[in-house]
Parts: sequence; C-alpha cells; structure tokens
Amino acid sequence: MGIITRVTLVDGTLEDFARDLEIALAQRQVTAAYQPQIDVTDGAMVGVEALARWTHPGRGVVAPDVFVDIAQKAGLLPLLTARIIADVTTEYIPGCTIDVAVNVSATQLEDPSLYDMFEGAFATGRCDPKTLTVEVTESQRIARPERVAGPLRALAAAGVTISVDDFGTGHSSFARVEALHARELKLDKSLVQADDRVHEVAQIITEAHRQGIRVVGEGVERREQLDRLADAGCDRAQGYLISQPQGAKAIFSWYRARLRQS
Repeated sequence: MGIITRVTLVDGTLEDFARDLEIALAQRQVTAAYQPQIDVTDGAMVGVEALARWTHPGRGVVAPDVFVDIAQKAGLLPLLTARIIADVTTEYIPGCTIDVAVNVSATQLEDPSLYDMFEGAFATGRCDPKTLTVEVTESQRIARPERVAGPLRALAAAGVTISVDDFGTGHSSFARVEALHARELKLDKSLVQADDRVHEVAQIITEAHRQGIRVVGEGVERREQLDRLADAGCDRAQGYLISQPQGAKAIFSWYRARLRQS
C-alpha cells in the first residue's frame, strides 16, 4: 500500500475523503509528528515543527499536501489545527526549552477561534507562549490584513514568535513579514536546494538579519546545502539530512541524547 499523493476518482470523491478526514480528526487518526530544527553554528537542537500525519485505516498513508488541501476545501482547517495544538499541548514536556512550531494558513488568521485555541493552550500551563512559533504559509494572500494585525500583535506581545513560512514563493516580501509582526522567516526548500540561487539566499539572510529577523532554512537534504546555509549566516536548519519527523517520545529521546553529547 503506497502513499496517497493525490486524490482521483478511483480513490473516491473529495466529499468521501473530507468525511473520512473529519472522522479521523475526531478519532485521533491524525497525529503530530515532530521534525527537529538545529542551530547551524553548533548543531544543537533548538526547536521542532509539529507536522500533521494521517494514516487512513483503509487506504494507508495520505500525503500531508493532499489532506491539508482537502481540509482547506472542506472547511476543516480549524479542526485540523485544533487537533495538532491538542497534541502539542498534551505531548510537550513542561520545562523543555526548545521551540515548537505549528502551521496555520493565511486564511485562518482572520478566524477569531484560532486565537481562542492558543489562549486555551496557554491556559493549560503546558504550552509556553515564549517557546511557541506560529508559522504562516506564504502561498496565500490575507484578504483583510487589518483584521489580523491586532490579534497577531497580541500573540507577539505574549512572547509567541510569528514566522513566515515558504519564504521565496507565493507572496513573499519583507513588507509582508513586517505586516505580520514576524520575527522569523523560513526559506522555502526550493531556495535551499537550488545550486544556482546561493547568492539570492545570502541576500535574503543579510536583509533579514539587518531587520533583526531569524532565518530558518528548510528542506535540507544534503550536506552541501547545510554548508551553504552556514556560509551565508543562516540561523537554523531543518530537513531530512538532520532528521525525519518523529513521534513525541522518539523526538524527545533524540533531544536528550544530543544534550548528553554536547
């Protein structure tokens, strides 16, 4: 049984998958996996990104791009985000100082219930806003920026780091980074992996640092890509070269092992 990377009529209709996804979210078939981020200068683990994973009981593993798109079209993104935040809140070890990043779409930023989710997570005492990063995807434009400025400013004031994901694609610009009150940007893997865009990457990192913005290179799969990021002064790196996404127990064991080695 392979990984479902796209939905076709052979697999069933969008409505079929949307119904299955809604059931999966209610039954916790969708879970968080955590991919480490390291400090580029010394290799120390400094954060993780919480990524949604779905294994369909009858069809097998469904690629995240597929079910996130289904969630978007079926209006299930709030439920998907709530499921991942619930896992983070339950699984995160109190007192752990590494950052945890969760993804939200640009369209969700206009939904007041998103901020209620975060407030609820903070209220449990198991999710420290100072170690939380909210990654906003760059692929979609925010329809009404004035509606999200205040809530994002409040999150930032509470200590949450706002990050602009997929920088280098979609609607990327430093003006957008500023409008979102972002203090981090994540270079899209298309930039990190391209051998002919090294100078462009270096320019982005230089400008980001000039504005006091942290830079993460994602999609690092080869040693030379990590070396290029280091040469350009990138702050953090993430990708399969470092580690694949893992369950909470495995990732915190990995974290402790690296602490002992340091």
